[in-house]
Amino acid sequence: MAPRVLLTVISGLFFVGGLGCMQSFRAAKDGRSGECERSVNITQLISQAYRQAQHEISNDFLPDEYPPYIDKLLADEKLTVGLGIGTEDLGRVCISEEAQGRIFSKELSICGKTIFVEGRLILTRDAFKQGLEECEILFITTHSRFGAGPVFLLDGKDKPYRMQQTEDYEIVMPDSEISGYQGTVTRAYKGPLQKKSYVVFEPDSTDLAKTEPFKGYQMLALSTCTSKKHFLDDIAVFRGSYPTTGIFTKRACLMDTSMRIFMRFLSEIFQGKSVDEVVAGMNDEYRNVSWGYVSKKIPPWQVINNLYAVGINTVK
Repeated sequence: MAPRVLLTVISGLFFVGGLGCMQSFRAAKDGRSGECERSVNITQLISQAYRQAQHEISNDFLPDEYPPYIDKLLADEKLTVGLGIGTEDLGRVCISEEAQGRIFSKELSICGKTIFVEGRLILTRDAFKQGLEECEILFITTHSRFGAGPVFLLDGKDKPYRMQQTEDYEIVMPDSEISGYQGTVTRAYKGPLQKKSYVVFEPDSTDLAKTEPFKGYQMLALSTCTSKKHFLDDIAVFRGSYPTTGIFTKRACLMDTSMRIFMRFLSEIFQGKSVDEVVAGMNDEYRNVSWGYVSKKIPPWQVINNLYAVGINTVK
């Protein structure tokens, strides 16, 4: 899966992107060098998602009940949201040096409750570990590193968060994409297509093995190439008996540097929509973003319908 940008939100997890699967723009490392296509500011993103939600909600109408996952998500009247940002080859993204650009903290009225919402940017694999342990919602947009694990802006492609624990899984990387990745090699071969050379690595869950799952409901959105194939089983085992919703991508996808998909995802949750409605909104937004790329003749060259799918939902 090619590298892409990423976000995290408490009680949830979402990955976008994937090394070897996604093409996009050059990104400025930590926002301090080179040109910047987009500035990623967590306060602005969450605030905009909230405004979108409020615009959609009638002032004099609240449903009698919300989907079960909403009750679990807001039970303690706190919500922590994490957004994971991918490596610099995925887009010209700049990260604010100001604290308010990296951290959000405010009380919001969500689904009839006053909720203290915290938001954070995830820029390293250590921060992702912390997000898995502390966040109720996680939204990740980055490379999947061919199933090795997501990579983040400040670490680079050679240091994925190692989470592949499926027995007999093979992490197959073209020579050109290894980029310093350190793993146990099982074999190498030359493929028939363009006579490319490939290296096969053993699965490695070193980082996931050192991580404790969040002890409550968690929603994960993984937009990292074919994350449904790469990571669904690993997330299911990791979460164990804890209530979980996992949203995955079924194919290689672009990294949305505008973060419109993330904001749509969050806005649908703030409105108390069902999980299926949240995913439908994400797919709708992805189509809109994709058409923008296609119209400008920017990779990827096609629009993918129904990219996102629910892979895990233990809250009914």
